[in-house]
Amino acid sequence: MTPKPKKVVLEAPLPKRWSLFQHVKNALLYALIRTAYATVAAVPFPILRAAAIVLGPLAYWMAVRERRTALQNLARAFPELPADEHRRLAQQMFAHLTTSAMEAVHAKRFLVGRHAVELPKSCRALLDEALAHGRGVVLVTGHIGNWELCGQVFAYAGYPVTSIAKPLYDPRLTRFVHRLRTSFGARILWRGDVSLPKEMLRVFKENAILGILIDQDTRVQGDFVPFFGIPAHTPTAAASLALRNEAPVLVAWSQRTPTGGHQIQMECCAFTPSGNLDRDTLALTAVLSQRLEAAIRQAPAQWVWLHPRFKKQPPVVDTKGGALNNQPTTPAVSAGE
Repeated sequence: MTPKPKKVVLEAPLPKRWSLFQHVKNALLYALIRTAYATVAAVPFPILRAAAIVLGPLAYWMAVRERRTALQNLARAFPELPADEHRRLAQQMFAHLTTSAMEAVHAKRFLVGRHAVELPKSCRALLDEALAHGRGVVLVTGHIGNWELCGQVFAYAGYPVTSIAKPLYDPRLTRFVHRLRTSFGARILWRGDVSLPKEMLRVFKENAILGILIDQDTRVQGDFVPFFGIPAHTPTAAASLALRNEAPVLVAWSQRTPTGGHQIQMECCAFTPSGNLDRDTLALTAVLSQRLEAAIRQAPAQWVWLHPRFKKQPPVVDTKGGALNNQPTTPAVSAGE
């Protein structure tokens, strides 16, 4: 049997399985995306921010399937709220995501000059303390606030941040996104790349920071832990890597402020292992998921409710989390307030 060729994501050719129609369609989409990006980048940001007031509600009404998913998720997460409040939160979420996309295009505005997002001294202190252990750091986050800007702020501040991302359907788009995300110092590792396992271990050997998002159900190793009181299939890589490498774990997120700025917050998630790696991985994943849930509850409209978070369910559910919530931990140390 001929071995499969080793995959290098950023050098991937166009898929052979594409038909002529798909080649033409995807080429047009790629050109449209590049053109749209260049157009948005050329427009002054204050105009874009004003346009988001119109485009956000428009997206809410046009994205029918996503709107339905968001309302279903909000109803499950906040059953105590009336349907009108669910709709209000969903509309605010679409406006928030529209603004976040425009901010990502104008990322430099939020890294340099008077509009720059500050990395609070308290966050720097937690990062420096974690890195002082010399074993690398696992930085857990989610799609909260403007998560794209959050990662760029850490990298631009001089911290060695590496994150893991899923390649897009079109290799040209993957390379385009890679250039954008790494333009201010961040490093990206792509799932499926032949070098991924080695590069992940290098992060810990070089005492750097590995950022992992765990708030969505993706096709990676995971398990069910409570999220808004509902079992949710959650990636376990962050917990597993931290435990295997004895690396400190931090939880960070960004939230939009009433004035249009961004506030970065961070917690140190201290955890006492029992010695059983499988059990500890599940328990730590549950603790991290709860931390992110608490952050989302601070500003519910700033999370991506349009993701089918609760679609997959275990055969037997334990909505209270049982022993997971009773795992002994040291109180978290917060920063960024």
